[in-house]
Amino acid sequence: MPFLKIVNCMDPILRKKCLKVDNIDETLAQLADNMIDTMYAASGLGLAANQVGVSSDLFVIDVGVQKEKRDPVIIINPVITASDELVMAEEGCLSIPDLFAEINRSQHVEVKGYDLKGNELRYEAEGFLARAFQHEMDHLKGILFWDNLSKVKRSIMQRKFKKKLKEVIA
Repeated sequence: MPFLKIVNCMDPILRKKCLKVDNIDETLAQLADNMIDTMYAASGLGLAANQVGVSSDLFVIDVGVQKEKRDPVIIINPVITASDELVMAEEGCLSIPDLFAEINRSQHVEVKGYDLKGNELRYEAEGFLARAFQHEMDHLKGILFWDNLSKVKRSIMQRKFKKKLKEVIA
């Protein structure tokens, strides 16, 4: 399957709320499959549709790769239905490569959404999986992980990213 181009944080599509998916069809299934292949090729654990330039309320995730066992999950129109205490932990992002920061996220979340057959899904996630769900769902709302930082820390990270971008172009 073809790998998709992952857009970087400078692309305006990452700042727009994704559109709700109304039609689950073969085109959407193909997009999800290509997103999974792209996520694995980029050594990522999750990928939102807007990160590959598509404004659809969909993400793929696989934290099983940490255990050397692939177990991808596709969630369409996800919603967090419950969450609890916040915990700080390090995060990174395929759209902001090689930069990491400590981000506050809920330790436990309940998420509902739909699979590629239109069946309702419900997940109770904790720890790293809960963090990954929240990170990808932020993407779908036009939020990048560094938006959760203080203005000063965010500004420092943005400067570092722009410097890296100039180094790549040079």
